[in-house]
Amino acid sequence: MSNPLVSVVICHHTGKLILDAVRSVLESKFVTPEIIVVTSDKDLIVNGVERLIVSTKPPATKRNIGIKFAKSKYVAFFDDDVEVTKYAIHHMLQTLMTEGVGMVFGKSLNMEFRNRFDEAGGFLTHTGFIWARAESGIDDIGQFNKTESIFAGKSATCMVRRDVFWKSGGFDESFGILGEESDLAWRIWLKGYTVMYEPKSVTYHAFNTRFKPTKVFYNERRVYYNGCRNYLHMLLKNAPVHLLLLALPCQITAWLLAAFGQLLHGRIAACGLILEALWSVVKDLRWFLEQRREIRSSIVGQEWSVLRKVMRDPPFSYYIKRLRSYVSKGLHG
Repeated sequence: MSNPLVSVVICHHTGKLILDAVRSVLESKFVTPEIIVVTSDKDLIVNGVERLIVSTKPPATKRNIGIKFAKSKYVAFFDDDVEVTKYAIHHMLQTLMTEGVGMVFGKSLNMEFRNRFDEAGGFLTHTGFIWARAESGIDDIGQFNKTESIFAGKSATCMVRRDVFWKSGGFDESFGILGEESDLAWRIWLKGYTVMYEPKSVTYHAFNTRFKPTKVFYNERRVYYNGCRNYLHMLLKNAPVHLLLLALPCQITAWLLAAFGQLLHGRIAACGLILEALWSVVKDLRWFLEQRREIRSSIVGQEWSVLRKVMRDPPFSYYIKRLRSYVSKGLHG
């Protein structure tokens, strides 16, 4: 009996980490990976790839491009800075093949400190922010080793059913980068499917490590402008009215505090980008509400039951810690 085909879409912008990512996918067990790389580098040469597509668009668009060439009905998305363990794709596939499941996220560990978490899924909170329960840097001691439903995770390591992906609208390309996977996961939930976390699917992520220096790979516009705009965009599109009434004031207050914090630290540009993002939400509000009407016109099932599954609130100290980290380091995740 042949191994099942899984299409693997890898987004690449710059650097050579992509070579190790592809190598690790090719070493996968119990699956046959069909690798599709969408890259900004027209000179990239990488072996073992089924299709290489050049595009300078942001990751959300690159993934939408890549999945169009997928032959399998199951499609994994990996970033170019991950190392995929041999059974990671197999375990995600087994969970995704469970009835009613539309999307699966794996356990992501730190590539530099390999016993520390990068990501283990998160839950939506009443503030509208996402609680990443395995805060970056804490040790993995088996505390998140249960296969369970979550709100969303990181698109650095996830898998979707191709039909559910298109039925839910795919990645919103206006997000560009940051939060686009959470927005998609929310819409998958609203379509009546479950989003799962599979801890046996382990990858190692170079985010926030010496392998991926912040100054080389991350820019302020992504961190401050996209961070603010995309969070508010996601809420305005997908959240029910009762959640919006609570979350929007929390969000606006938090982003204004973040802008003020950047100003106090002398980061004038960062402050300006957050304020620019808030103004862009005001300017594009009509378009966001049009998206909202379209999404809410096709909601499947009871939204209250979905919220009960995806919402959890951390201690208030969590928000204080995250705000301090954001102001001092300027990194999400």
